[in-house]
Amino acid sequence: MEYKYNTIFQVMKNLRFLLFPIALLYGIIIFIRNLFFNLGIFVSKKFDILSIGVGNLSMGGTGKSILVEYLISNLKHKHKLATLSRGYGRSSKGFIIAGKKSLPSEIGDEPFQFLYNHPQIKVTVSENRKVGVEKIKTKLPEINLIIFDDIMQHRWVKSDFLIVTSSYHKPFFSDNLFPVGMLREPRKEINRADVILITSTPKGLKLDEKNNFLNKIKVFYNGKIFFTTLNYSNYLFNYNKKKSNKILSEKPFILVTGIADPSGINNHLKLSNYSFEHLRFSDHHNYSNNDIEFIKQKAKNKIILTTEKDFGKLSPKLKAQQIYYIKVYLDFLEENEANEFSALLNDRLFFK
Repeated sequence: MEYKYNTIFQVMKNLRFLLFPIALLYGIIIFIRNLFFNLGIFVSKKFDILSIGVGNLSMGGTGKSILVEYLISNLKHKHKLATLSRGYGRSSKGFIIAGKKSLPSEIGDEPFQFLYNHPQIKVTVSENRKVGVEKIKTKLPEINLIIFDDIMQHRWVKSDFLIVTSSYHKPFFSDNLFPVGMLREPRKEINRADVILITSTPKGLKLDEKNNFLNKIKVFYNGKIFFTTLNYSNYLFNYNKKKSNKILSEKPFILVTGIADPSGINNHLKLSNYSFEHLRFSDHHNYSNNDIEFIKQKAKNKIILTTEKDFGKLSPKLKAQQIYYIKVYLDFLEENEANEFSALLNDRLFFK
């Protein structure tokens, strides 16, 4: 059973065909804005610090955070690295350098995840990325590489290498502009990407299926395209300990998600034939006291499983021995693609 928290969103989704006039107006505004950047009327600033941008065309659910985690893990030992995010959903404003006492409510759930997993890097947030970079240069002069999280629509800053993610199951070429679809920009804007990473690709993807998918992308884009998949840990984690995921087969449990697209973890658990009830909340959801009471009533003495992003917000409000999260990692579908991506990243950034 899956609990649909955001019923209003579901109703809107079913009535989107009525929203074409709004989508048309929105598309005109976005077209003019991008035209001004392309003509140089609006200027994208390039800084003298190497940078990688991670973004997408849609409103979420394409695996940007998992890609940022992948990049941090592979680059943090070679560079003085900082991440710069907007900090979506945070209660604070302005530029913040996250510290040991920072909370998800202060810096946002995704930056909190970066901070917890990679304490040796600098995690920063700023709704204005241009201001954010200037602050990094002033306050953190040792930084020589910035990873911009969710940068594609923030064109006032130009990264050295822009990676755009698109979900295999909900690709940009099959979507429409908001509010009819979930695209923040027209599909043709994918051309601004240096590379595209297709995320959540099925591991058993056949060659003809892959080629058919590529042909649909090539209507809009002729650059490098890589296919990635998700790997889930065999362990469950909380702040105090980890347990084998075998405990999930012992009795029914509760899955709580507040992410844009929970189909990945949901399908992973279903394929393992686990018995669970899914309490689904909206993306970046801030859990109220009523939400926590509802979760407690549903869970009782059951294990509560959640995403790593949600764990930071839920764990202070629930029993530590009851709530766990499962780690998910990005991996390339084929080893040769992983090697090619790494070489391309090095060529574009570090040997120019």
